[in-house]
Amino acid sequence: MPFSQEFLPSPGIRAGIWHITESADHLLSLVHLSDAETNRYQSFRNDLRKRQWLAYRILLRQMLDPDSPAISYDTHGKPFLVTGSHFISVSHAGNYAAAIYAEKSPVGVDIEKLQVRVERVKERFMHPTELASISTENRLEHLYVYWCGKEALYKLHGKPEVDFRNDIFIHPFDYLCNTKRICTATVNIDGGRRDYVLNFEKLGDYMLVTAS
Repeated sequence: MPFSQEFLPSPGIRAGIWHITESADHLLSLVHLSDAETNRYQSFRNDLRKRQWLAYRILLRQMLDPDSPAISYDTHGKPFLVTGSHFISVSHAGNYAAAIYAEKSPVGVDIEKLQVRVERVKERFMHPTELASISTENRLEHLYVYWCGKEALYKLHGKPEVDFRNDIFIHPFDYLCNTKRICTATVNIDGGRRDYVLNFEKLGDYMLVTAS
């Protein structure tokens, strides 16, 4: 079964997105789960949650290895491969699931459905300098690059003390004319500054952002 779409954000990094149209039973037949994963899967009561959870495992299997890699979670809920062979990040929204992996350094991914209610909370996660850079045209999409970008960077670090508004800064960029769909960000953490590249893509009424 093919990817809905695959991305290569940079050398050594692969990301994929799955448009989920299959039933949970069909997806379950495509992936091998460990005993711990089976127990977790059986704990879900929502059918969509089951399908999202299975879909990003299938994505990772197709990108990494024919055998499904077992996934576990740290104390903060950050997923990792039990084998420790790669860094991973996953996300899901509606009928989409996304996954990313890298060999050498942590990565993050986030996908969200575009909704106008982000306007009501933008001051909570955006610095005034970031807010001032938002364009009038394509405003909603521009806002969601910031939102998804910060979510992806938060997942990359996996530390709950990272503050979206004050610790994660996405450098202002032109959304409309940015044909490469790339912007940059800086994260202040552990007393230092680290710079990252964000790749973004609008898929229908969803925004996907990867961080590396």
